Amino acid sequence: MERKQFNQVSIRLVKDVPLITEEQLDTPEKASKVVGDFIRNMDREMLCVVNFNSKLQPINFNVVSIGTVNQSLAVPRDILKSAILSNASNIMHNHPSGILSPSKDDIVTTARIIGACDMIGIPLLDHIIVGPNRDEFFSMKMKEVVKFNKSVNYEVSLEFLKFKEPNLNQLTEKNNKLAR
Repeated sequence: MERKQFNQVSIRLVKDVPLITEEQLDTPEKASKVVGDFIRNMDREMLCVVNFNSKLQPINFNVVSIGTVNQSLAVPRDILKSAILSNASNIMHNHPSGILSPSKDDIVTTARIIGACDMIGIPLLDHIIVGPNRDEFFSMKMKEVVKFNKSVNYEVSLEFLKFKEPNLNQLTEKNNKLAR
């Protein structure tokens, strides 16, 4: 039998240029101003995540994606990567736009991100669209576009699992009855 080799890898958080502010990012308005100063004047859409500790103090921020003039890729896996590496308790997601209302894709993506965040225990606090001027922003949480802080409901029924062993299917059925 031929031996296979696979490498051990290390995953590290690498610090970059800091964002310096005296503002406590405790409101969407403050977050949009501070993070907006960094991303507002970019020539392309940029998705940023601010990672917070359990006291809702910012730990760091991460540029997750740099896209085109009017869209940026927002994949939950990439959005959560820096949060996990930073041991964040909460995150906030920001991106600039000349239009201060969320697109259908923004809403659908945010709902997916909320689900992924809830599943791993790092809640999404808000999705903020940063406007072209310092005082312009759109908070999905404030406008109640999607429901934040929802709890995850896991399916109790395991009937969708089709085991090859008939005994395991019977055990699953028995467990389903006990769970009800």
